[in-house]
Formats: sequence, structure tokens, C-alpha cells
Amino acid sequence: MKTRILQTFETLKELKNKGFVTLLSLSAEDLGDNSHDEGGFKLTYTLYNPVNKEFKEIETTVNNECFSVCTLYKSANYDEREVYDLFGIKFKNHPNLKRIFLPENFEGHPLRKDYKPFNGKDLEG
Repeated sequence: MKTRILQTFETLKELKNKGFVTLLSLSAEDLGDNSHDEGGFKLTYTLYNPVNKEFKEIETTVNNECFSVCTLYKSANYDEREVYDLFGIKFKNHPNLKRIFLPENFEGHPLRKDYKPFNGKDLEG
């Protein structure tokens, strides 16, 4: 699994050297694997080459963690924090990986398929 994640980082690095200097977005999708140990999430990196006016999407599957690409693309800082906050995917070597939308004491990650939302009945005594 680590090899695939490292290959993704190296692929993004190579594409940046070929002119894909803009990371437009990083998105995540929960693939529904309850354990999330063997690639339960799909990450999609959308890159742009302004010289050729060309877009590329790089997709990979990860478990609960992967390498940060903030060293390659500064715009990844916000996107990785968002993915961490809503999906719980940890980005190794991220400079400030903490929640961005939800309070620090919020339990769980609401865009995971195994997330159990608060239903109000827990308050009834």
C-alpha cells in the first residue's frame, strides 16, 4: 500500500516538472469498505498545465493515510485539511493537519459511510 501512495507522490512530482503547476482540487470518496485498511478511499487530484491549457486527473486508493503533497502544491494545504476533517484521512508531513470546518472536539468524520449521525434521541433520558 505504501508503494502505491509513494508512486502517486512521485507521479504528481513528475507531472509538475512537465508543466502541471496548478493543483485545482483534491477530492475524496469513501468506497464503502468498512475497515478502510486496504484502500477504502479514492483520492482524485486535478492538475492544470497553463501553458498547454491541459487538465489531468490522477486517481489513487488509500487507506486512512497518505503523503501530503503540500511540498509540491501549496494549495493542497486547504484541500488536505478538508479531506482530513470530513473523511479522517491523515496526510503525513502536512504542516498543520487539523480540522478546518468542524470543532476540534467533534467526534467522527461525517462523509465516511460508516459515520453514525447524531439523531437527537441520545439526549432523551
